[in-house]
Amino acid sequence: MSNGENIAQPVLVTGATGFIGSRVVHKLLQNGIAVKVLALPGEVVPAEWTEKVEIVRGSISDPQAVAKAADGAGTIIHLVAIVTDWGDEAKYWEFTVEGSRKIFEEALKNNARVVLASSIVVYGDKIHSQSCPEETSYGKTFGPYSRTKQAQEKLAWAYYHERGLKLSVVRPANVYGPRSGPWLHDVINVLKSGSPGLISGGDMNAGLAYVDNVADILILAATSEKAIGKAFNASDGTDVTWKQYFTDIAHMIGVQNPKSIPRPLALIGAYLLEAIWKFFNIEKRPLITREALNLIGSDNRVPNDRIRKDLGYTPQVSYTEGLKFIKEYIDKEFK
Repeated sequence: MSNGENIAQPVLVTGATGFIGSRVVHKLLQNGIAVKVLALPGEVVPAEWTEKVEIVRGSISDPQAVAKAADGAGTIIHLVAIVTDWGDEAKYWEFTVEGSRKIFEEALKNNARVVLASSIVVYGDKIHSQSCPEETSYGKTFGPYSRTKQAQEKLAWAYYHERGLKLSVVRPANVYGPRSGPWLHDVINVLKSGSPGLISGGDMNAGLAYVDNVADILILAATSEKAIGKAFNASDGTDVTWKQYFTDIAHMIGVQNPKSIPRPLALIGAYLLEAIWKFFNIEKRPLITREALNLIGSDNRVPNDRIRKDLGYTPQVSYTEGLKFIKEYIDKEFK
C-alpha cells in the first residue's frame, strides 16, 4: 500500500474539508507531504492544519482563487462537487463541471497531475442491471448529481485525450463512515423516523467503501505512473447487503430494524415526489429520489479487481472495523 511517498508535491486537495477530503489531507500530513487546500472564505478548517497546511481561500467558481491554489502544485486531488441527490441544477454545473474545467486548465499550466474523484453514479441505470467494471459505458442518469458527474468525467477525459492532462479517475462506490451525509446521517434520520429505508427487502449488495479506504485509493492513484489514463472503482469488494448495513446502524442507535418498501412502489413514489417538489420549488430533498433509488434499490456490483491488479491495492479497513469507528462517532455526536 503506497503512503504517497512518490507523490509530486505540494499536493492541492479541493473539497478538503469534506467527508472524504478531510481524510485525504489527514493521510497526506501523516506521511509528511506538503499540502495546499482550497477552502471557502469562512469555512472552518481542522485545528491540526493551522501549522501544516497552506490554505487558499476562495470558491472553485473563482478563476483567481483556483489559479492561486494550483500555483506550483505537483499533484491535484480534485474532490469538489455538489454531492446531494436534490438541488438547483445550475449550481451543480457551476461547481462540479465548470469548477473542474478551471482546475484542469490550471493543472495544464503547472504541469500537475490530476486525480479526479468521480463516482459510480456515472454508470447510471447500469448499476441496477449489471456488474460495473471500469470499462462499462455510461448509463442513463436520473438527476443533477449523476448528470453532472458524468459531464465532469467526460470533460476530464477530453482534457486527457486532447490536451495531454496527466489524469487518473477514481470512482468511489457508496462511501460510508463517520460524517457521511447520505450513508450515515440520512440513514439514521430514516431509521429514526420509522419510514421504510430498504427496497424490496434490501438483500442486495450495498457496494460499500469505507472512507479511509477511498482516501488511500485517491493517494495511490496519484503516485503510480501506471494509473495515468485509467479509471479505478473504489469499493471494498465486500458482500454486505443494504439490509445488513441498515440493521447494524439501527442496532447502534437503538431503534427498530429497518422497514422495506417494494421497488415498483418506491419508483412511483420517487417520480411523484420529484414532480411535486419541482412544481412547488421545494429545496429540501424529497423522501425518495430516483437518484437514491438507483443505488439503494440495486445490487451494487462494483468490482475492485483493476486497482488490486494494477496498483497492488488491498482495503485496509474491514467492515467490522468501519462499524466500530461509526459507533464511536455516533456515541460522541448523537448521545
